[in-house]
Amino acid sequence: MSGMVKDKTDITGLNDSEMVEALAARPVLILPIGAVESHGDHLPAGTDNLLAARLAEELARVVDGRTPLLRLPVLPFGQVWSLGDAPGSFGVSNETVTRTIVEIAMSAKAKGLSTLVVVNAHLGNAVAIRDAQRMAKEEGIVIANFFYPGAEALIVTQREKPEAHAAYMHACEIETSYMLHLAPEHVDMSKAIANYPQFPPDFSYVPYRWTEFSQSPVLGDARAATAQKGRIILEAVLANMAMQVALLYARQSEKQGMPRSA
Repeated sequence: MSGMVKDKTDITGLNDSEMVEALAARPVLILPIGAVESHGDHLPAGTDNLLAARLAEELARVVDGRTPLLRLPVLPFGQVWSLGDAPGSFGVSNETVTRTIVEIAMSAKAKGLSTLVVVNAHLGNAVAIRDAQRMAKEEGIVIANFFYPGAEALIVTQREKPEAHAAYMHACEIETSYMLHLAPEHVDMSKAIANYPQFPPDFSYVPYRWTEFSQSPVLGDARAATAQKGRIILEAVLANMAMQVALLYARQSEKQGMPRSA
């Protein structure tokens, strides 16, 4: 539309001439990745996609202006085995996630780009992303994986209710707070619940689908979520991400013998 300022970091909105100009700066490529997975009744199945996409948008806004970057659209499917039996879950294999990321990275390499940042909002993608990182490294491509870096220290200060499990948070006080900050129009707090299932004693050693021991995908107390908690945590996360992206770009520039953007 006329009068609107085009977002020059969003690949989907650029024409060929604009892409040629953007690629000439050898930008860092940002790939948000999420999943389609049940998050209870107060959050949609696309929660991880919304969070990944909006975190990537915010990252483009706060990153140092001397660090060129381009944002790809969100990769919407992830590995959701743990909640695969839940009604809102539609997943793909780890191998599919890995292969997709690597092929995107190779496509970027063909255009002279060597640094890809994955903004991941779904813990279940961790193994697949790690495998992609290793495969891409053999091709001379650096893939960084950002899964809320630096959030842990702030979560401790903001959490009011106990966590359901030390290794997992899902549709709970914290993730719901993220949504209230980044995508409040998709949250229905009137349907938020507290759910503290009894985890099997050998949960840490053998695989379980969460539907085997919990009637809800919520792990914790979503009722305690607030937009302020989400903002406090995610502002720190974004600052950390922006710093890391700048370092990645500087490292790439030094390796390629290119002057940094003025």
